[in-house]
Amino acid sequence: MDWIDEKIEKIRDKIRNLPIRKALPAYLCIFALAGFLLTVITVGICGKWQDILYEKSSEIQVVYTANGKRVFGYTQDFLSLSTSRKAAVMILTAVQNWCPYVYAVVSMFITAVLFYRRRLKKPFDILEEGMRNIKEKNLEFKMEYNSRDEMGRLCEAFEEMRGHLVENQKEMWRLVEEQKKLNAAFAHDLRTPLTVIRGYSDFLVKYIPQRNISQEKLKDTLRLLSAQAERLEKFSQTMKDARSVDDIPFHPEKTDCAYLDKKIRGMANALNEAKEIHLAYSVRVCENTMLADENIILEVLDNLLSNAIRYARQEVEIETECDGTMFYLYVTDDGPGFSDAALQNAGKAYFSEGENREHFGIGLHIASALCKKHGGEISFANRIGQEGAIVSASFRLSSENLTHV
Repeated sequence: MDWIDEKIEKIRDKIRNLPIRKALPAYLCIFALAGFLLTVITVGICGKWQDILYEKSSEIQVVYTANGKRVFGYTQDFLSLSTSRKAAVMILTAVQNWCPYVYAVVSMFITAVLFYRRRLKKPFDILEEGMRNIKEKNLEFKMEYNSRDEMGRLCEAFEEMRGHLVENQKEMWRLVEEQKKLNAAFAHDLRTPLTVIRGYSDFLVKYIPQRNISQEKLKDTLRLLSAQAERLEKFSQTMKDARSVDDIPFHPEKTDCAYLDKKIRGMANALNEAKEIHLAYSVRVCENTMLADENIILEVLDNLLSNAIRYARQEVEIETECDGTMFYLYVTDDGPGFSDAALQNAGKAYFSEGENREHFGIGLHIASALCKKHGGEISFANRIGQEGAIVSASFRLSSENLTHV
């Protein structure tokens, strides 16, 4: 019995997977044959009934054949039939004449109904349900139809389309999230340059009327103000062109260490003038020139300073180091330090602790992404023996970076 069931199931699978262009003619042939057989049977039955009616109304006649044998027969005279039998014969004759057409129409109707129910209804229902879900923006469904015919392939195509829609939706949400990060980064990273500009402006407003500033100091201050304004202009253009953090350009160039040192020192002095916090700056070792992207280094420093000033009580320390292949930035504050959760997640986007969540953890996330773009990394730790946090950022200076340009 198992063998028979297996054979029957195989036959069903073959029929189920039969292409529609072959299945429809097969259905038509089967029901046409059924109609033909029914016509033959109906005509035969009607003929038998007619014979019976004639037999009951006719006299027996003796007929001699050519070889002289005698046979008995019945006359079939329609006029000799009674009225009721005449009506019955007429009905049977009409049935014989019209049954082929009736059976043909009925067989075609049954063919259409069965073919639709067996081969089209289920895939149509699946496709309709799928389109309704897509219209309602619900993509959490499957379009499965167990057949390899044209409708099965159509359902597979729709399922593939649904998969692409899911991927496109995920990509869209990813781009939205990236845009949110970028917008948050733009708002976040404007703070330090604006604070530096405000510090320099307060410095000039305070000392120029008293004539307590030399021309050289005035020129240096104005150059530093101009440099910060140029940084803001470049940053604004970058944010306008970039769609995500990964789109921020990386252009390593030969950078004069003394000039970079002057910029960082100027930022520290300006922030001290703003009197938000006291900043100390020191240089461990510095080469004459290095291959680096100055804008990325300063951008990372802005983010680290912004985070450190946010948590510092009185002082923030900036320290730089260069060993020829790597450039390091260390920013230390005397705040409460990182919690265990922050040590694990500080570099993740939107991570934040405490009641003040305006920063959304975006600064350190952007700094981490920029360090990776520059071939380095960022790390977080707490100071040993005293309260405070230290964040170190590294940037690779080798010529390998030029491959990313």
